[in-house]
Amino acid sequence: MPYTATRRQHNIVGRKLAKYFAYKKAKKLCNEIHKDMLFFELKYLKSRFGHT
Repeated sequence: MPYTATRRQHNIVGRKLAKYFAYKKAKKLCNEIHKDMLFFELKYLKSRFGHT
């Protein structure tokens, strides 16, 4: 009995850690995409609007 209870707790901890790291990775990827989009907008789109 005690073994199944501890195994279940480790599984919960593992799932929470996996969720945390997946969230952290997704947030980092989203920030990189956002940064690239801002760079593109500043370099290409806003310069065109200023000249028209």
